[in-house]
Amino acid sequence: MLKKKLSIIFIVFTFLLSAIFLVPHEKVYIVTDVFSPLSFKLNNNNFEINDLETFDSYYSTKNQKLAKELGISEIDAFIMGNLGKYWASSLMKGRSVLIKNKNDLVYDKYSYREKFLYSGFCIQNSKPYYKEAFEQKLEQIKHAKYKVMDLNTEQIYELNDTKVRDLDNFIVLRNSHILRKMKQSSNLIINENGDIKIYLTDSTSKFKPNRNCSTLICKDILNNINKAQKTIDIAIYGYSRVNAIEEALNNAINRGVKVRLVYDLDSKGNNIYPDTHKILSIIKNNKNDGNSKEAKNIMHNKFYIFDDEILITGSANLSHTDMSGFNSNSAILIKSPQIAKIYKKEFEQMYNGRFHSQKISNNNHKFSISGINIDVYFSPQDKSITNAILPLIKNAKEYIYIPTFVLTEKRVTEELIKAKLRGVDVKIILDALNASIRHSKHKELREGGILVKTENYAGKMHSKSIIIDDKYTIIGSMNFSNSGENRNDENIIILDDSNIAKYYKEFFLYQWAKIDDKWLYNNVRAEGIDSIGSCYDGIDNNYDGLIDKNDPACILK
Repeated sequence: MLKKKLSIIFIVFTFLLSAIFLVPHEKVYIVTDVFSPLSFKLNNNNFEINDLETFDSYYSTKNQKLAKELGISEIDAFIMGNLGKYWASSLMKGRSVLIKNKNDLVYDKYSYREKFLYSGFCIQNSKPYYKEAFEQKLEQIKHAKYKVMDLNTEQIYELNDTKVRDLDNFIVLRNSHILRKMKQSSNLIINENGDIKIYLTDSTSKFKPNRNCSTLICKDILNNINKAQKTIDIAIYGYSRVNAIEEALNNAINRGVKVRLVYDLDSKGNNIYPDTHKILSIIKNNKNDGNSKEAKNIMHNKFYIFDDEILITGSANLSHTDMSGFNSNSAILIKSPQIAKIYKKEFEQMYNGRFHSQKISNNNHKFSISGINIDVYFSPQDKSITNAILPLIKNAKEYIYIPTFVLTEKRVTEELIKAKLRGVDVKIILDALNASIRHSKHKELREGGILVKTENYAGKMHSKSIIIDDKYTIIGSMNFSNSGENRNDENIIILDDSNIAKYYKEFFLYQWAKIDDKWLYNNVRAEGIDSIGSCYDGIDNNYDGLIDKNDPACILK
């Protein structure tokens, strides 16, 4: 009996092997590029659909001919060519496909050819294949005004500008998707000596990041590196390259300045930023939390101590996206040996291997600098939300304005809703990407009557700030989250000063006004046509592996 069963198993196994190796299989291709709705690159080979027509995505004699036959303008044909290319890219790029009858592509059992025929972009025998869809596209073009951006220079051109015909790296944009350049960076200097400076950067005015040290905060970091005589202590989350900073650090070390660094590392030896290894090669005196018992928590500080006299801290990472002003950040410079000493004590603990819950509390420290009362808190020891932020929210009487990257803390949410119910004006600008995370509290806040806008610009709303009653301003590295208070290495500074609060309030309301009111009720995709500038900034804003025109959300609909 057993012998019979084994024979049957052997026969079945032999049959399956034959099916695998002897039956021919269709070759599967990956669509690696889309040149037009009729022209693709499959792996390394070009593929064309030959018996249909469509518009070119550039000015061409073919477009002139089709425009004349269809009774439309050459500009309309140009826009249709671009919309068609974006449509095909969104549908096909990155897909696994089969070639069918040498003139069609099949994906997930669907015929691409069939989709294209009814897309509105298909022309056959000098007529639209599907007239209704074609006319809908023309109506869209008529009502949504378009312009052309040269991606090499960021120059904006009208569609009828003859220079457009010579561009080789461009994107067609709706007018409403073009970033308005206004003020880039702003800062407030307290007293003539500049003992306190407040820095605010504006993501609503920056097209794309660069490697230049172009913001006021970066310039002051650079200036203080160049002026340092004895010591520079730096605590940063990670690093992406800013050439001027690297040169200044090398020069400082060469002239005998003692430069030390603390940074984040997970238990697998990874850092979130790609160029952290570069700054480690410059600053040999460096330590990380990778070997701590709590390496899953992060060393999230962003502070600098120069000659034990000057502190710079805030939300801005030492990254090209933050240092060029692409992201919105808030930061502060304080000339004060007393405050520098407190931050030095915190730095020394981490440099000597004490991170996260292993640190010893610095306790709450209160200072008066240039007539301004300043409180300093460090996470996780000082319980910043419990001991500092919640009491301020509970006592707010007129307004609470919050520009923030993350807001997930339950008690903060509850107290903000209570503040709203007692008549306090509460407004929040939340980063678009973090509005999509599961633990974000913006839905509960909106249901509680609070005005929450998700920002709709390419750069991140990366500030972690609160402004209250023309009196209090909170600036720091800590997100308003449980991890920010109880797990990560963080710092915040609370300033009791009407000038600073009014200054930051004006900046907050300026950014608030630039975000359309429809984002009070809807959430913006971090990369997409509604996130202004995100489809031509060269950044993977939503971390899905697709950038700009390759991201389906960037297709002009």
